[in-house]
Amino acid sequence: MSMHQAIAIATLLAAMVLFISEWIPLWMTALAIPVVLAATGTLESADQALLGFGNPAVLALAAIFVLGAGMKESGVATLMAQGLQRLGGRSEIVLVLTIMVSVAVLSAFMSNAATVAVFLPAVAVLARRAEIPTSRLMMPLAFAAVVGGTMTVIGTTPNLILAEDLRQRMGTGLSMVDFAKVGVPVTVLCVLYMALIGRRWLPTVSDGDRLRRAQLPDELAESYGLTANLHRMRVMPTSTVADQSLRDADLDGTWQLKVVLVRRPRGSRKRTHHPHPDLVLEPGDEIYVQGRTEDAWRFSEDAEVQYGMAEAGSVDRLMEQGVTLAEVTLPPRSEALGSTFRSLRFRNEFELSVLAILRRDEIRSTGLADEKLLLGDAFLVSGSGAAIRTLGRDPRFIVLAEGVQGEDVRRAPIAIGLLLLALLPPLLGLLPLAVSALGSALLMRATRCVSMAGIRECMDFRILFLIAGTIPLGMALEYHGVAAGTASAILEVEPWLGTAGVIAALFVIAAVVSTTSNNGAAAVILAPVAYQVALGSTLDVNKTFLAVAFGTSCAFVLPFAHQCNLMVMGAGGYRTRDFARVGIGMSLVMAAGTIVVLELL
Repeated sequence: MSMHQAIAIATLLAAMVLFISEWIPLWMTALAIPVVLAATGTLESADQALLGFGNPAVLALAAIFVLGAGMKESGVATLMAQGLQRLGGRSEIVLVLTIMVSVAVLSAFMSNAATVAVFLPAVAVLARRAEIPTSRLMMPLAFAAVVGGTMTVIGTTPNLILAEDLRQRMGTGLSMVDFAKVGVPVTVLCVLYMALIGRRWLPTVSDGDRLRRAQLPDELAESYGLTANLHRMRVMPTSTVADQSLRDADLDGTWQLKVVLVRRPRGSRKRTHHPHPDLVLEPGDEIYVQGRTEDAWRFSEDAEVQYGMAEAGSVDRLMEQGVTLAEVTLPPRSEALGSTFRSLRFRNEFELSVLAILRRDEIRSTGLADEKLLLGDAFLVSGSGAAIRTLGRDPRFIVLAEGVQGEDVRRAPIAIGLLLLALLPPLLGLLPLAVSALGSALLMRATRCVSMAGIRECMDFRILFLIAGTIPLGMALEYHGVAAGTASAILEVEPWLGTAGVIAALFVIAAVVSTTSNNGAAAVILAPVAYQVALGSTLDVNKTFLAVAFGTSCAFVLPFAHQCNLMVMGAGGYRTRDFARVGIGMSLVMAAGTIVVLELL
């Protein structure tokens, strides 16, 4: 093994360890790769190490982000979700089929995660109407988004990367038809498996049924422990918090208590007040607070307020007085990820109280102000209905409740037309996808199908940097023979298992590398391996690249294998073992379907 081979392999292994551990952000790890390869001379020049930043796949991916945002902002996605919601029905198998087909179709043309974000509230409504636990519908939603993205070249990042890589090598890349010929039958198989067999392994989680309770406030309050931890306090003339604003009184920071509502004595001009930081507490005010009993007693003694247990039915009465409870989660590229409620100035901006956080299967109700928000978290807020609606319009959050956001659906036909404009020229061999997609993205903005704010929100530079940074690593692995060596090892199974064994080996390796790093990075790293395998076997190069593409999208067994899984984890009350129990069968069906279809083509 040469020194440069050793450096390339060591860089790959170090990158995978950092991708898994996330000791530093993924994009920083990726950007360090070209620096290491250039500094060690593993790539001949610095220009080679930086080629990823000018790669057509990166430019096409950026344009596709904008196209997806235009589809969402112009109301195409919401119209589909509303249509699904109107269909309704009470049969679980019918609902699973309907949800998965609708989501798979949309995710073929839009970001998988954005598709899940759009359909989450609609699926919540369907679950409530059918009186079905949401845990029976959320995992099918996520899985449909993942597998549906395989049907087109723009449906998922690996498809785009591999198509562009093959185009640069052969002069022609994988087309929409190539992906559809495999993706459509594989998606149909996966949907049928989930509806007929896989759903039998789905958990029935009553206490974790978060989205349904988002529509039923009393049950939602009970599931988060609000009914057992609600206390009623009266401010006395001698109380230390009398004549102080809620900001200065700092009940949350000093006593770990969240204010839900303030009631003024009879005769006051306005009797009920939602907890705004500038609201001044007056003698005679009743404060409804949520928190542990010992903290409530400590507040009563320290601040000299009168303590009283909230009687049975208090939550219902709070609802009658205008208190709205809602459950909220975060989309995968939310700017709020990693932030705390304090740093977001959440209470000041939205005039809402955060009562509890659900992280996996644990409810946290203390120290919330400084708790960093993670993907998959769900949290309970209380406040006015207007404040909840304001929060729902903020792209950093998803309110898990029924409602329609203000989208101009009149532009939906334009957005669909511009999507076709991006896809047809490459399909007809007239223009590369990077060029047509970039032109369509510009027209999306020119026709106001997408706003500048929408473009800023959708443009995930972390993914772009991740791809740009790992492209030189794929080059180094190919230049120094590592890709050829890996391909030779894979080809050893051909005499024993035939071409089906080679396809299976590529699929499994791609699935493992994708799970332990990132699906886009896996596509970059394995593209040269797929090319070398095609050169050394009787397989067509399109088939080896498609085997890698579908393997990178086989992300069902672990929640962290795909961001769609994380988005529904807290919402459905799932545990890691739930994904493993259902996802293993889904993975086997997808693998078998891919191998059989590619063998038959």
